[in-house]
Amino acid sequence: MAKEDVRNELIESGLKLFSRSGYAATGVKDVVDETRVPKGSFYYYFDSKEAYAEEVVRKYSSKNAEARQRLLTDKSLPPLARLRNYFERGIKVNSGRNYSGGCLLGNLTQEVSDHSELVRTDLSNALGNWQRDIEAVLVEAAESGELPAYLDPKATAAYILNAWQGSILRMKAEKSARPLEMFVEMTFDHLLK
Repeated sequence: MAKEDVRNELIESGLKLFSRSGYAATGVKDVVDETRVPKGSFYYYFDSKEAYAEEVVRKYSSKNAEARQRLLTDKSLPPLARLRNYFERGIKVNSGRNYSGGCLLGNLTQEVSDHSELVRTDLSNALGNWQRDIEAVLVEAAESGELPAYLDPKATAAYILNAWQGSILRMKAEKSARPLEMFVEMTFDHLLK
């Protein structure tokens, strides 16, 4: 297997393992056992588990950004309809996972941010990019008169992302879509109406 393929396979394994078990409960041995790569090879590609987690965050963020862009830039729909569809898709994805796992960015932010400045910085950047994508849609909505004039797109985007992440936490605790559905109802039927 080519070197880049091995590296990518290790990162993909991290996406699965960190989502399923978390950062602390996932050891390097778990990663190499999952991929059937010798332990020494892991350290050939990554200086540490922390450096590995940084790459996993970047991969997760990149995958999510691609999916997010497809939905949020679909000009066949008005801006707020696109944004609502995006979050409704998130409800379907989480329902399909039986309300477990949630968002790897949120999970790792809670678990790792206080202990790793390297990973915390990447998580902050990933969440910042996500917020800017939401903000871009809200700017479009403001320009078309769809967003209430009293709402600042930047502050509203931050609030929406924070509320979504909190709703995911409640979803996991309750094993129910209801917190996510409430988020969509409150956001689109009241805040942005």
